[in-house]
Amino acid sequence: MKRFKILSLAAAVLGASSTPLMAMTYFLQADLGVHNNQHLCRYSNGKVYSFNSTQLCELSIEDSSLSSGNSTGFKIGEYQDGMTKVCVYNVMGQKQALRIGSIELCPLSYNF
Repeated sequence: MKRFKILSLAAAVLGASSTPLMAMTYFLQADLGVHNNQHLCRYSNGKVYSFNSTQLCELSIEDSSLSSGNSTGFKIGEYQDGMTKVCVYNVMGQKQALRIGSIELCPLSYNF
């Protein structure tokens, strides 16, 4: 019986460690449209997320990353969007975007 309790406790600890410690929910603020086969959507955390061009923007997203400001992205592209420029970065395998003034230069790397 004691062995069963230890195994149950170990399973509970392992199960708890695989779930995110904290997830924040962010809500859609703006649909930025489709650019270069990517559908760009801005959320209440101030970040722009890209999806497949055939997908709609989700009304809300959950971000379980605990690292804020510690992920460095490297520039993979840019495009003009009206009076602004959107710089696209690869951040640990995911695309993130930064909107800047149309005459500014995109930084080669950016901390998100």
